[in-house]
Amino acid sequence: MTTRTSPPAPRTLASAGLLLALAALLGGCVSIPDGGPVRVVEDGRPQQVSPARIRPAGPAEGASPREIVNGFLQAMMASPVRYDIARRFLTEGAGEDWRPEKSVTVYSLSSVAEPEERTGAESVSVDIAREAVLTEQGRFTVPAAREQHFDFTLVQEDEQWRIADPPPGALITDAFFEDYYDALNAYYFDASGEQLVASPVHLPDDSTRPTDLVASLLGGPDGVLGGQARTYLPASWRLAEPVRIDDQGVARVNLTGSDSGMPLDDRERLSAQLVWSLRQISSVTGVAIQVGDRPIALPNTPEVQRVDAWDQFDPAADRPTQLFAMREGKLLVVGRSTTGPFAGEWGTEPVAADDFRVTVDSERIALVTGGRRTVEVSPLAGERALVPVRRGTDLLRPSWDAAGRLWTIDRTRGGSRLTVGPTDEEPRAIDLGPLAGGRVTGFELSPDGARFTAVARVGTRDALYVGAIRYDAETGAVVGLVDVAEIPLPTETGVPMSAAWRSSTTIALLARAQERVPQVVIVAVDGSSSVTGAVRVGLLPQGGARQVLGSGVVSAPIFVLDAEGVLWTQNGDGRWAEASDDPVNLASFAG
Repeated sequence: MTTRTSPPAPRTLASAGLLLALAALLGGCVSIPDGGPVRVVEDGRPQQVSPARIRPAGPAEGASPREIVNGFLQAMMASPVRYDIARRFLTEGAGEDWRPEKSVTVYSLSSVAEPEERTGAESVSVDIAREAVLTEQGRFTVPAAREQHFDFTLVQEDEQWRIADPPPGALITDAFFEDYYDALNAYYFDASGEQLVASPVHLPDDSTRPTDLVASLLGGPDGVLGGQARTYLPASWRLAEPVRIDDQGVARVNLTGSDSGMPLDDRERLSAQLVWSLRQISSVTGVAIQVGDRPIALPNTPEVQRVDAWDQFDPAADRPTQLFAMREGKLLVVGRSTTGPFAGEWGTEPVAADDFRVTVDSERIALVTGGRRTVEVSPLAGERALVPVRRGTDLLRPSWDAAGRLWTIDRTRGGSRLTVGPTDEEPRAIDLGPLAGGRVTGFELSPDGARFTAVARVGTRDALYVGAIRYDAETGAVVGLVDVAEIPLPTETGVPMSAAWRSSTTIALLARAQERVPQVVIVAVDGSSSVTGAVRVGLLPQGGARQVLGSGVVSAPIFVLDAEGVLWTQNGDGRWAEASDDPVNLASFAG
């Protein structure tokens, strides 16, 4: 088999149509449902509830080369995942060598040509439009080239046509991926080892998920967060047996290796990685970790670790969820249905401001003043004492990180410039990468401080971007931005207008599709929403929305500020409702 790839091309055929065509060809195959109830999980990914199980048919007696290729494509989409039936379409030698678990290519359309004769063999050409490639660990990657061509060689084996050169890895349609795979997080640690960081993975929705998730975690964090993420699970450790969930909901993880001589801090952190990863599975109530022939050695920790254990490593544990606003220069605190003045001078004495942001600990405030040319900082308690700390040409609303550093973006005629640092020191200029030559209109730090998201116009397009933040492992200083890339969005999402973090791996995006009312949707940082679709958050009833506001904590509400100064949030039944009695000029969450 030979393969060729070419640059992205427009989508021309729905994957559902391909599945129906294959089903018609193969007769005995089970079709994939395209309906059914949809639920929204914590990260915002829509999932089918208990999708129908699929057992594809094997090769029919006397099947033609084209039918064998079609059958092989269909057989790779079994649920629960299994590849023994797909191997029956291959020659004996090819079946032994094929490693479908090494990668999964997700495609949106395909065409299977009529076979061409060769000496003692036949060749069948297949063209697919790739939407994504999942690594062995389930990480979603967007291929540089979309179109891919295969030439399958078929030979006679026991008087039946069989494929002699299968593709490296498995092939599944985007419809199958959306219905039969779910988004989860594999948890690692940041470079300092002080807090957990999440890496999205996509795994089949079947009984092997706990095993698949732990296996993905054991694969290590290579490339995660620009190579900064670290694991405390030794590279030599493997699963001794599949992860079992017993009748009490305890996930039993039996690992090869030994924890003898391992520091207690490392044993605690590897336990946190396993517990936090497995607690996403709804049936898990606790996690028991065995290393070698005995439970992991953790003094003062029960053998069955609770799913809410290790919250000291939660980066969002102290994340503020208070929304602040300004009305006629006076600072306000905003709830779901009420808005009141901030205590003290800030709530009673007006101040001229173009924008503002309160620190994570709510002890200081940064004001953008002077027609967006100056940033001034003052304590919030006691008397107001504004001190200029940054100057620029067109300063965006700043951000504060948990260490008290101020992040400012200055928009100039030539592009955008980012500076970071404490307010009492000269800030450090940080390269914005592909955003440096564009106009950044929004910039937000993730709740764990590991990533940023930005809305920016680069060239003539407004797009959503995400990147990782590189820190010095010893000092914690910000070194730079890495893996800065545009997030691919579903076509129907429209033009990005404003973005806020919904969780450490999902973003609430305000976008306008053509002349329609802007809407808030949830998208994933890894770009997988381009295949699964973005999840709309309610239905905004009016067309003036201009900013979405979120704290990055899933349990906290999302707000929208419109052009009239009205703040909106969702009420108990999910409908958008006004959160403020009177209009406000500005609004932002702390941080």
